[in-house]
Amino acid sequence: MILAANWKMYLNENDSKEFVKKMHLESDIFEGKNIMIFPSHSSIRTVKNNSNLPNMIIGMQDCSEVLDGAYTGENSISSINIDACIVGHSERRNNFNESNETIEKKLNNSLKCVKNTILCIGEKKEEKERNETYHVIEEQLSILPKDLQGSRLIIAYEPVWSIGTGLVPTNEYISDILSFVKKYLKELYSSEICEDILLFYGGSVDEENIKKLSEISLLNGFLVGSASCKFEKFKKMIKAI
Repeated sequence: MILAANWKMYLNENDSKEFVKKMHLESDIFEGKNIMIFPSHSSIRTVKNNSNLPNMIIGMQDCSEVLDGAYTGENSISSINIDACIVGHSERRNNFNESNETIEKKLNNSLKCVKNTILCIGEKKEEKERNETYHVIEEQLSILPKDLQGSRLIIAYEPVWSIGTGLVPTNEYISDILSFVKKYLKELYSSEICEDILLFYGGSVDEENIKKLSEISLLNGFLVGSASCKFEKFKKMIKAI
């Protein structure tokens, strides 16, 4: 089981450095655990320079849809040495009006440039109430390339209505969604490729519910937001999986 921590903009550079230092001071807890850390962009180098835990992957929370050129303020995935990237997060879709077309470009860049790419999918509350969940997810998955090579693909199911609200779907609900995703992938890729694609869940995951969520058989890991920014909570989650 993998724990991916999306620190969003909660931790500044000093906070991030202190967090990683604490991880090293209690390194026995993290030994043998698979961890992914996504600091704010300005803190990536600091986290990399202060981390030597063998099972920790460091990545970007998002990337530009272009790799280079005259694009002031953009963050190219090809310009920094990292091992993972998140694309399609609901906060990018909703707050920055990112379309599937934009996310597809980012996805392809990430698949070309880094070892691990997380594609976030999930329905809004009103889409769920209109019974459009599976249609929305199928549309979000439609940007996947037919020829998948290089980067390991991770699909993170994050229902928008659950993120930061404390509302967590039942294990059965999540299992049904993941089964649908698995079926979609099997129609698109060979069985060998499908075996390498990982499935995560994200949405109000914390130290109180992560153990029960870990019982979902199709689940390979979690994408955790605010709860992963508090070291004691993070430590408890690591211990639980």
